[in-house]
Amino acid sequence: MRYPEVSKKRRFPHAIAVATILITCAAGPVRLAAQDASPAEGHVSTATFLAVSGITEAGPPRVLDDVVVFTYEQNDYARYVAIAFEHENYQHRHVFTARRRDDRPDLYYLVYPVDVERDSLTYRLIVDGVWLTDPHAPQIRADRNGVTVGSVELNEPPPYERISPQIHADGSVTFYFAINSRVSPTLETVDSRQLSISAFQEPRVSVVGTFNGWDPYLHRLSGPGRDGFYSVRLPVPAGPHYYYFMVDGQRVLDPLNGSRARDLQTDTFVSRIHVDP
Repeated sequence: MRYPEVSKKRRFPHAIAVATILITCAAGPVRLAAQDASPAEGHVSTATFLAVSGITEAGPPRVLDDVVVFTYEQNDYARYVAIAFEHENYQHRHVFTARRRDDRPDLYYLVYPVDVERDSLTYRLIVDGVWLTDPHAPQIRADRNGVTVGSVELNEPPPYERISPQIHADGSVTFYFAINSRVSPTLETVDSRQLSISAFQEPRVSVVGTFNGWDPYLHRLSGPGRDGFYSVRLPVPAGPHYYYFMVDGQRVLDPLNGSRARDLQTDTFVSRIHVDP
């Protein structure tokens, strides 16, 4: 097969939320108690733990890493403070944690994991059974029913800058793959079709190329790891090589590698890598 080189600029989606350090909580809020929690509890990063621990006053929602911290206080004691979100149809109440303060009533707060697909959060507070609009909300507006709601815009994270494939000093190569909108919201097949990543749930991923005889079963990627990536490390001979990923039976180009080549006989594309001697 003939493979003339093709370069393609990497494109990254405008994904949502700051994602330098992750809070690994798949569902529901993360609770942090200033008196007895530690960074290890709840898989909370040290930076986020310190930032949340340092909050002593109620204010606008704080977007930190992959979470938003909501706070509330009032002049007298509250027995129950919670928040409900528009994207959950206000059906689920996330209960705040109370932080004691010696000189005034308690400070109530909640650490809520951010969905990377969302660019804002619209919400209302519930205090002792009464629905309220957050007085500190960055934006306050009326919804379609005329009810006032609070809204907070979420930050845009930097794209992943992981190098893939990664060539090691011994000539071996680590191939990485991820089902993640921050890498790409779609996967491109060798015949230029676009597949939404939402179509794949815990897929079987293998790397197929000139270095393994184009065998789709020989080298399966393990994972995903804590960073969300599947990976496999292989010995690869020196020279140019061509490959793609087999993802649940679909031949997919490497979304992290912009170097590509085209098979002039079949008019399909492959990803390209060159291993120096």
